[in-house]
Amino acid sequence: MIYLTTDSQEQAVYFDLRKQEPRRKSGGVEHCLYGLLGNGITEVAVTVRQWRDCVDVAFVGSALFDFVDERTVRRMLGELARELVH
Repeated sequence: MIYLTTDSQEQAVYFDLRKQEPRRKSGGVEHCLYGLLGNGITEVAVTVRQWRDCVDVAFVGSALFDFVDERTVRRMLGELARELVH
C-alpha cells in the first residue's frame, strides 16, 4: 500500500497496487497496473496503463474526488506507474 497525499479532511489517500503481466503491443510493451484508491471513507477502482511515453489513468466512480483533487492524484499515479515499470 502506498500513501500519496492527504485529502481535504486531513486523511491519507492510499493506493493499493497490483501489476498484470506486460503485454506486447505493436511498437512496444503495454504495462497495466490496477487497484483501489481510497481515503478510508470511500474507495475508487483505478487502472493505470503505461505504453511508450503515454500513461492513461482511468477511475471507476468519482465519489472520492469530493475529498481530493483529481488532477493531483492523476499526476501522482502517472509518476508512480513510470517508476514501477522501469
